[in-house]
Amino acid sequence: MKLTDDILTVLRERTAIEGTHLVLTGPRMDPKLYQRVNEVLEAVGGRWTTGEQAHVFPVDATQALAPVLESGQFVTLREKKQQAQYFPTPAAVVQRVIDLAAIKPGMEVLEPSAGSGAIATAAAKAGAVVDCIERDPGYAAVLADTGLARTLTVADFLTVPAQPRYDRIVANPPFTKGADMQHVEHALRFLNPDGLLVSVMSWTVTFHSRKTARFRALVEARGGTVEAVAAGAFKESGTDVPTVIVTIPAHKLGDAKPTAWPTREIPEQPETEFRNPMEILDELRDNLRDAMAEFDALAEMLTQPLPKTDVVELPTAREEQLAFDLGEAS
Repeated sequence: MKLTDDILTVLRERTAIEGTHLVLTGPRMDPKLYQRVNEVLEAVGGRWTTGEQAHVFPVDATQALAPVLESGQFVTLREKKQQAQYFPTPAAVVQRVIDLAAIKPGMEVLEPSAGSGAIATAAAKAGAVVDCIERDPGYAAVLADTGLARTLTVADFLTVPAQPRYDRIVANPPFTKGADMQHVEHALRFLNPDGLLVSVMSWTVTFHSRKTARFRALVEARGGTVEAVAAGAFKESGTDVPTVIVTIPAHKLGDAKPTAWPTREIPEQPETEFRNPMEILDELRDNLRDAMAEFDALAEMLTQPLPKTDVVELPTAREEQLAFDLGEAS
């Protein structure tokens, strides 16, 4: 969304920034203008905090505002959901993830690419000590508002160095272009030796293809399990994308069974009725005769002499230069 000049003026000239704190300066602002300015600040992670008398960001406020001031545009939280394919995990799916993770009080749990923290919230309610990583300052601020996370890192999860300390990883990563496989592979490096990862993933990971071969081999090598999520489970979040829940231990357990990949039922298609080859040949002949008739008509037209037309002589170009006296410039 493009910023209006009055909002840009406020952000550039009426802000005092110190680290993660931003204070709006100058005379009292028109309420409607403040509301629009506040919308921008919230979209990039700022939250008005009465005790601090400032908008507080999960990252350096200058860093959060820089893209907005440079481009003159900002993206609302709703637009971010659409552009980044962010679809909050529905309650039923969250509960299934928590059940499969078998979270117990005191466990250390990580939710990477946490969004607004639907799964992390459920893990905290189960008694876990939860850490979260989220790259978008706007979502990070929403997550910080809940106060559930022991630590909240604002960064692209794929760039965060692995710390193999967690008992559980619970996740619903982005799916675009195989990003879910990248996230899960990286997340496994954060598990301790007895840890377990449970993640919502795109149904495409169940396909036999060159893109999924390595990931499927990883799941099978560790004795992972894969179960289908009910069709339409994410409809309330704005998408019908089919999904699965993948569970992968830090290492293969002795009693692990071979991984069973779910399959989708494909409705039966009616048998194709093949036409008589002679009928097809007759149709081709008819089409060829029609095309030859069109070519013959075109050839006949090209043999006819062109009609006479009047020739208009162009005036001889004058050698002298055409000039205008415009007088003195004002």
